[in-house]
Amino acid sequence: MIHVIKLGGSLSNDDRLVSWLEMLAVRGRGRVVIVPGGGPYADVVRAQQQRWRLSDDHAHRMAVLAMDQFALQMHGMKSELALTSTLAEILEVIANNQSAIWLPSAMVLSEKTLAMSWDITSDSLAAWLASVLGADRLALVKSCDIAVDATIGYLAQQGIVDRGFMEMTTNAPYEIQIISASDHARIELELMQSPD
Repeated sequence: MIHVIKLGGSLSNDDRLVSWLEMLAVRGRGRVVIVPGGGPYADVVRAQQQRWRLSDDHAHRMAVLAMDQFALQMHGMKSELALTSTLAEILEVIANNQSAIWLPSAMVLSEKTLAMSWDITSDSLAAWLASVLGADRLALVKSCDIAVDATIGYLAQQGIVDRGFMEMTTNAPYEIQIISASDHARIELELMQSPD
């Protein structure tokens, strides 16, 4: 059973990130792929796009590289998590009973079907990866509180998930969870109860 877990970039300076990485390194072995958000690295891209009037295409590419930066940060914090760039590497890490961190740039920037705009950020890219992997679950972990009954449409309206996420997950064959970083114990329990 493969779980894709996107850790929002807003967690990059949040003390809760340590607990998430420690838990996923242990409980996620052989089943978890972590997708990084862009966080402060993507904020720099937004500022530079506005300052220099860069195209959405250029900014999108820079923002995907910003996700790589957060992935490298997480690996630096918890080196037991294996860095992966390709589908083959992800599957090898899972087969070797480790947890993976995805460096998205190699796969995303070579994928011509993905829109190059701010509508498609790390949320939608996590959904895309879940489809490519044939994952069983996708969890988006956000730093803000998320109501249990909040719909994807409502969360998109509030700017909590990106505008492309609803379309990307229409008829998704995997379970979708959008949760607060405070729900760490819930995901840990699900991973403990999840079959291999």
